[in-house]
Amino acid sequence: MNDPERYTELTAALAAVDANVSAAEAQGMLCGLFCSPNEPEAARWIAQVLEGLSPKGEPAREVLEALTQLYHDTRDRLENDSLEFEPLLPDDEADLPERATALGRWCEGFLFGLGMAGGHDPAELPREANEVVNDLTEIARIDTDAESDEDSEIAYTELVEYLRAATLLVREHTALPSSSQPVDGGTAPGSEFVP
Repeated sequence: MNDPERYTELTAALAAVDANVSAAEAQGMLCGLFCSPNEPEAARWIAQVLEGLSPKGEPAREVLEALTQLYHDTRDRLENDSLEFEPLLPDDEADLPERATALGRWCEGFLFGLGMAGGHDPAELPREANEVVNDLTEIARIDTDAESDEDSEIAYTELVEYLRAATLLVREHTALPSSSQPVDGGTAPGSEFVP
């Protein structure tokens, strides 16, 4: 299953149980949780995504199945040396405001998950990882009313690529302290999206 299909499936499954957390936010939270020396428990993450809900029957089965698949797929991609990880976002055919909203929610989820992972006092993070956290805080406030023109599309594409590299960079410094292969996070592009 490709990422846009997974995004659509998870969005539908979450909507069916009236979840407050979006598909993008759920994966962002999971990625933040994976920025820890200890692998996060799938059950803890799923409980957080479905907090306050008591899904029943077929919708419950479908959302649990979709979240479990996302957990395993995200873990496998984050641990894969071939850098296959991609943020879970809408298809490129979706309207730019929808994609920008999902991008902002992904960042919010990541920051929340990073906080849940614990032990990440920004002052104690390496400079590069701390800069990424600051950048994601800004990207979370993305302007979702940006006009869909070529410049905005380019900026969005650059932000998605930045998220991908930034996630791997923070994970390298928090979950993989012994790693000697740096990932270039660069600087946050697409600043025209951030108010």
